[in-house]
Amino acid sequence: MVIFLLSFLLLYGGIHFYAFVRADNIFHFPAGIRMLIIILLIMLIFAPLFVRIAESRHLESLARALAYTGYLWMAFIFLFFCLSIIFDAGRFTCRFFPSPVTSVPLMSITFGLAVFLSFVFVAYGFIDAQIIRIKKLEVATGQNLPNGGKIRIVQISDVHVGLIIKEKRLQSLVSKIEEAKPDMLVSTGDLLDGELNNVLPLAAIFGQIKPQFGKYAVTGNHEYYAGITKSLEFTRQAGFEVLLDEGREVAGINIVGIDDITGRRAVIVNENSRSTKTMPAINNDKFVLLLKHQPYVNKSDNFNLQLSGHTHGGQIFPFRLVTALFFQNNYGYYDLEKNKSLYVSRGVGTWGPPVRIFAPPEITVIDLIGKNAK
Repeated sequence: MVIFLLSFLLLYGGIHFYAFVRADNIFHFPAGIRMLIIILLIMLIFAPLFVRIAESRHLESLARALAYTGYLWMAFIFLFFCLSIIFDAGRFTCRFFPSPVTSVPLMSITFGLAVFLSFVFVAYGFIDAQIIRIKKLEVATGQNLPNGGKIRIVQISDVHVGLIIKEKRLQSLVSKIEEAKPDMLVSTGDLLDGELNNVLPLAAIFGQIKPQFGKYAVTGNHEYYAGITKSLEFTRQAGFEVLLDEGREVAGINIVGIDDITGRRAVIVNENSRSTKTMPAINNDKFVLLLKHQPYVNKSDNFNLQLSGHTHGGQIFPFRLVTALFFQNNYGYYDLEKNKSLYVSRGVGTWGPPVRIFAPPEITVIDLIGKNAK
């Protein structure tokens, strides 16, 4: 975590330094203004830490205000940096071609365009992050199923209940889930985010959803970051059965949940003192639904469909290009081999900036079709 924080601050600080130098080269700030801007930028760099400090001291209103300010700025400065790099490359290329006479330097034009487009994209992404899409899949099985041969499973992932994802957003999510009429609801991790004392009462909102074959969840990395004990308490109060490296036979299928690898990497032993690193054995030939937060595929695992999340589909383009470097299966449906597939959800909520650009939030509606379906 220390290495991560130092790396983050170095990279994030570097982006701010680049933006400041670009602006100063154009506006030539007086010494006093320059100092004020530097102080403000330093505060914005450390805003994520100020959010966690305020949250841990139960200053929820202050923490939320800091979160919106700091994280929206984070999205803006990230987009500004990416656009400026593109425009700088274009400006460099233009040096090799005759340019029309203009009273405004090209540097000033590209700077203003980067600022304008960054603002537009952040505004668009903030609105789009609150509009949940429905992604529908049909998966055929070779077995008979109850319910007339069809079972509807709704997957939610990466909700990140916390300072930003609160009552209003959760009610909207619950309405979307109820509209889908699930026979089973599954959560593939990161249901929570941040200080849990402030969000435990929100678990009751999920209680409105009562599918006939139950609700099942697995842990994500943020359950461990927030505190695994209280995270499990929230998840169970929300009506989910948490599958911790274990399986259940439900509705004519096997549903298996694998605990997130974050707990093992941190050498955390949970309440059941588990040490399993492989999928539990399945002693029948029924359809196997595997829930795993991070979209890593173990080829030796016995499953028919794995549901994962974690990547957010990149959340803010072009960050998807970065997540694709770490996750071969970044977003969408993948045929792995015969009778074995993977779906990676973009998730519902946001982490960091409350913004989604070309990676809208979604819930996944999976219809399992048995051979006895009419």
